[in-house]
Amino acid sequence: MNKLRVFQTVKKKRIVPGFFPKNLGTILLLLLLLPYLLTFLSGNVKEGESENVVMEESLSEGSIFINNTTSYGYETIPLESYVADKMARSIGNEYEPEALKAQAVLIRSVLLSQLYESGTGKNSAGEIKVEDKDYGSVPVSEEMYMAVAETAGICLTYEGHPVSGAYFAVSNGATRNAKELLDGEYPYLKSVLCGRDFLSGDYASSVSYRKEEFDKLWEETMSFAITEEEILNKDKVTVEKEADMTLYRDSVGYVLYVLRDGKFVSGEQFRDNFRLSSASFHLNEEDKTINITVKGVGHGLGMSQFGANEMAKEGDDYIEILNYFFDSVIITKFE
Repeated sequence: MNKLRVFQTVKKKRIVPGFFPKNLGTILLLLLLLPYLLTFLSGNVKEGESENVVMEESLSEGSIFINNTTSYGYETIPLESYVADKMARSIGNEYEPEALKAQAVLIRSVLLSQLYESGTGKNSAGEIKVEDKDYGSVPVSEEMYMAVAETAGICLTYEGHPVSGAYFAVSNGATRNAKELLDGEYPYLKSVLCGRDFLSGDYASSVSYRKEEFDKLWEETMSFAITEEEILNKDKVTVEKEADMTLYRDSVGYVLYVLRDGKFVSGEQFRDNFRLSSASFHLNEEDKTINITVKGVGHGLGMSQFGANEMAKEGDDYIEILNYFFDSVIITKFE
């Protein structure tokens, strides 16, 4: 696994001079409402037109576009419009405004990082190619549009490049260190505590398989080409025996690899094939049934959405949230 699917000590980060988020929100709100007010005063507002339409139109400007290819052909979408649509499909409307803003910045950062990978430089026009058949399938709320508008153009950078800003739903109590999982890639993804994630209704889950059903799924699970020596050479790996398997865990309890009958399977592949909510799991065999208990939802890398929302409830803004979950990053404006 060498690409993302999308701290105990937090280093000091810096914000690009001249960026004042608290004042920016007020200014953007006035700018967003200005077209609506002018149209209203001129008597040309169409019957039934909503503020969402006005806000959506305000996101259509810019020099960067998404080229989305589907089975029906392709369409060109303004970057910020696509960010809003992606948000509607990745986080709930009930989240706090500052958590929504953090999510918007991460989605935008992932997209902008593709410009650098394709050779397009900062502050220049470009197209980002995606294949997103679900675009437009979920209504975008006013809260989503506002979060995107108030962070328009803002992204996370590491060593001058936009980052692949990973996010997931709920941690097992801490986020993962990418160094332990991805062999040194994504150095800005460090482990931090998420002490309130256990409050999520999705924090704990379980699934049980009859032994024969488990054996069948195991046979269908793709093996991973690695040796035990290579695994034990990784940082902070712990080894546990559960059921008839050996589990190799990272420093915060997520399973890196499972060994059974001489076959290694990655924790993420095991999670996928056995339909688990995360790779933080334990196994127990009883009466020819294998029970699997799970903590958290998602891959565990980057920002915990639930943890971010809890921080927002405590008064942290989106800059503080992002600085907590990502190490040594700079929050800046792309265009």
